[in-house]
Amino acid sequence: MSRVETGESHNHPTKRGGKVTDPGKSPARGGANVERRRFVRVAVAADIAYTREDSAVPMAGILSDLGGGGIRLATEEDLPLGSLLLVRFRTPSLEREIVARGRIVLSFFDATQRRYLHGIAFTQIDPRDQEAIVAFVTAEIKRLETDPG
Repeated sequence: MSRVETGESHNHPTKRGGKVTDPGKSPARGGANVERRRFVRVAVAADIAYTREDSAVPMAGILSDLGGGGIRLATEEDLPLGSLLLVRFRTPSLEREIVARGRIVLSFFDATQRRYLHGIAFTQIDPRDQEAIVAFVTAEIKRLETDPG
């Protein structure tokens, strides 16, 4: 896995022509989409606390997308691929804090945000929290598909 520097992020579902598209899907032969992710993610903007496995000091970051299998974390620091993190965050529709462990599986510097973006795959999460995240994502996708704007 390598680091990439990019001017923008392309892994958020976006609305195009009244439809939500997921960059986790790629066109296959015949125009069909093939899902590369087990869980779809949606863009969010929320505060998140993360702690590296080798540290006891919690750090602040920004949760920029969310799905049942993981998150995208924006940080000021460059975190190594494969690092294990403990993350704590809230979704807009969930009153309790979600606490999960995850591994950094993708990491790159976003020049437009001037932040490091890290794809985190959950390695340990309460199944009820995962179900709540999936329900939130499903509701958000439906909202995006029906929003005329």
